[in-house]
Amino acid sequence: MSGLRACLMLTATLLAGPASAGQPAPAPAVPPAVPMLSADAPLQCWWRASSGAIHVGELVDVTLTCAVLETSSLRAVPDESRLSVASVQLMPFEIVGGSHPPDVRQGDRRLFQYVYQLRLLDADVIGRDVKLPPLAIAYRVQSQAGADASLAGRDLVHLMPQLAIRVVSQVPAEAADIRDGAEASLGRIDALRFRASGFRVAALVLGALGAVAALGALTPLVGRLRKGRPALAGHVSDRQVLGQVGDVLDGLARDAAAGWTPETLGEAHGAVRLVAAAVMRSGVRQARLGALAPIPEGRLLVPRRWRRARTALTAHVTGDAVGRALAALPPGASATERARLARLRESLDALTCAQYVQDASLDDRGPIDEAVATARAVAREVAHERLFTPREWFHRAAPAPRAPGV
Repeated sequence: MSGLRACLMLTATLLAGPASAGQPAPAPAVPPAVPMLSADAPLQCWWRASSGAIHVGELVDVTLTCAVLETSSLRAVPDESRLSVASVQLMPFEIVGGSHPPDVRQGDRRLFQYVYQLRLLDADVIGRDVKLPPLAIAYRVQSQAGADASLAGRDLVHLMPQLAIRVVSQVPAEAADIRDGAEASLGRIDALRFRASGFRVAALVLGALGAVAALGALTPLVGRLRKGRPALAGHVSDRQVLGQVGDVLDGLARDAAAGWTPETLGEAHGAVRLVAAAVMRSGVRQARLGALAPIPEGRLLVPRRWRRARTALTAHVTGDAVGRALAALPPGASATERARLARLRESLDALTCAQYVQDASLDDRGPIDEAVATARAVAREVAHERLFTPREWFHRAAPAPRAPGV
């Protein structure tokens, strides 16, 4: 009997809450959805109604929520068989239906809910407060005595307070405020968790499909790179050609300080042809040479820093070819590109005239020096512009024929 009295006093304390001096605080008709749980109470339960005021014949959901203490040494075991929709009686309300959402754990507490769908058909209660009947929840407290043994305590009863619901359009007279509690029930929480799990699984499946698609797209590219690697081992990009030719023209200009010779003029003419071919992307002819192979006549040697192989370059671009490329430029081409091609055409014409015209004299070195300086400046500019161009990194040319005698 003392245990029942203690439970009644605990329930009364939870309902009363803090009160001002000399005045009892009014008990709320719609308790909060999640009250403050006591650390030492083995069982705590509370009511929550979906509406504080109803009409006659209107359906109202009343939720019973209980927090059960379950630790490694102490466990409360309530009798839930009397709380099912088919067993409980809540007169004068008629139970139309209900549900029992899955349990939820929160720390050392197991929370369970029973949702009752009620209806009131008595017309004599219009304008009055109708209370739920007292509901006694029986439970026991089990203590862990050993590894496989437990001690069950005596039967205890948790008496639920009577929840008042106003019939028609006014809230109960005992209500502290007219706000309803939160609508999130255990069933709603379980549905949201299931939905989150579904989205997580869908994200993993889509990620796996994306990885498979990326792998399928990269496989042919890797195959092409592996297949073409041996043939392209000696390939030199246009940017490297321009840089090497610029260094060659610098050396020829220094060597020709005392005057140009037919040999140095021929080397300068071939270097300017390489500049024009690289600028127009018309294709520089390349031939891989061995470490000890001789350099063919009329070719420019490009040593490789990290390989023993060498590459010989040549181009058969003339001033007329540069002029045709200049005329074929689209109307939207930049003025800088047009000016470069025009300067290269003039340089090639000047070097062609100095090398192949019979009456030309190498003593008049002004046009030759100007042509070499112009080609050298264009090579430096274009090489700098193509330094970070993606095309220079992924550009691949057809394998060049091997030089004779290699």
